[in-house]
Amino acid sequence: MLKNKFILGLIAVVVVGVIITTFFGEETTVSDADYVAQLEKERREKDTFYRDSDTSPIADKANFKGLNYFTPNPAYKVVATVILYHSTAQDKQVAVPMTDGSSTTYEKYGFAEFTLPHESKAAELNVYRLLIYKHEKGLSILFRDATAPEETYGGGRYLDFKADDIKDGKLTLDFNVAYNPYCAYNHTYACPIPPKENTLPVRVEAGEKIFEKNE
Repeated sequence: MLKNKFILGLIAVVVVGVIITTFFGEETTVSDADYVAQLEKERREKDTFYRDSDTSPIADKANFKGLNYFTPNPAYKVVATVILYHSTAQDKQVAVPMTDGSSTTYEKYGFAEFTLPHESKAAELNVYRLLIYKHEKGLSILFRDATAPEETYGGGRYLDFKADDIKDGKLTLDFNVAYNPYCAYNHTYACPIPPKENTLPVRVEAGEKIFEKNE
């Protein structure tokens, strides 16, 4: 059974309304339109990789027509407050169940607390919390939301980060880049299952949808 591969390096540093990047030490801003264009370009490149690469999880590459996504929505680019997990080194270690019945060991790094701007019409914004795992590739959030399992993969979706993506206790969560693990496309892969506390009670209509195989 092959293990799922975390996809790192695809996360842009973003805030609602603009993307902030650093170029030779200077901050520049990119419009939402440019961000959407870049995101769509990356999605096309991912389709090409899944269709052509020998390491693609897609078994039937000849009939692969591309992945399915929600329309990019800037409301799902949110800045979260990171609360570090304070405990002994042993208590931080957690056995995470895999889809094949085995388990893998990750470390509880902390929690990301955030609100969703599209809920701003409510009298009081709801604050959501997601557990962040640390592993050999970096940091990841494994989560489910109310779109699963009808519209998004029932086994959960992932967000990946590098440790230095956290700046002054803040971490940008861009749900537009939430992706499916390899086991969503191919049962020969084993993938870590999101913890129960990472089930959001709301719909996150951003990122990757269920993969539809072509008959």
